Amino acid sequence: MRAPTYLAALGMAAALSAGAAQAQGTRFDGAVSYSARDEVKDENNTDEHIDNDIFRITAGLSWSAGDGRARAAIELGVMNDFFDGNYPGDYGMEVDYARRVGNQRYGIAGRVRTSEELSTTLELGYALQHLGETFDLRGLAGFQFITDPDKVRGRDGNSIFGLGEATLYATPNWAISAAVQGDTGGAVWGVGTEYRRKNWGGLSVFLDYGQAFDDYRSVPEYDAFVGGIRFFPGAGNTLREQRQSSLALLMRRYVEVQ
Repeated sequence: MRAPTYLAALGMAAALSAGAAQAQGTRFDGAVSYSARDEVKDENNTDEHIDNDIFRITAGLSWSAGDGRARAAIELGVMNDFFDGNYPGDYGMEVDYARRVGNQRYGIAGRVRTSEELSTTLELGYALQHLGETFDLRGLAGFQFITDPDKVRGRDGNSIFGLGEATLYATPNWAISAAVQGDTGGAVWGVGTEYRRKNWGGLSVFLDYGQAFDDYRSVPEYDAFVGGIRFFPGAGNTLREQRQSSLALLMRRYVEVQ
């Protein structure tokens, strides 16, 4: 990633921190992840392809806003093409707002991501969640926009998207999720798990996997795997409390736009 990009992202992070620090109930969340994703080949030249794995660091701040909560986060990452020394930058920003009424939570969110190797995307979504003692349910629907779809193989242009997810808490510190996700590029099923020990504080480890029912972005049985660490300091005594009090997973998707 170019130096000006880092400086701009760090400046944005400082501005978000300064603003949120003045708000009531400010909380930090963070994550470090690695995404291993299927190769997307050029249909006109099958010898050319993109193996766009991503190493990403996410830092977010949330705070009380009216009768709900707001969150802003930045993402700093690099894409990995076969560990060959070429690591183009991948960076983004997400803004969320949600209001909880009893066990239901209603939220809106927007996310911008830019890849120096590909294009810039914008996702706008509406989320509806049920937060229970043993089960969580999440529905997410919205629009995804691509600045230059010709650079993103397997994408024809802008699209609607949708996701439905169910999460079982096998214990208060172990979550198991299953989901179905789709857009005009195809449909995907996904599974995920997240775990923390009592003495880990706000740290947890997670694994997610998504695979196309048929093909996705013109790739048969396209799949994507992501694993990493999440950090929710002071968000609760259990993983369930951490996840339900945070907006960090509001826009979680099992495969990305690009």
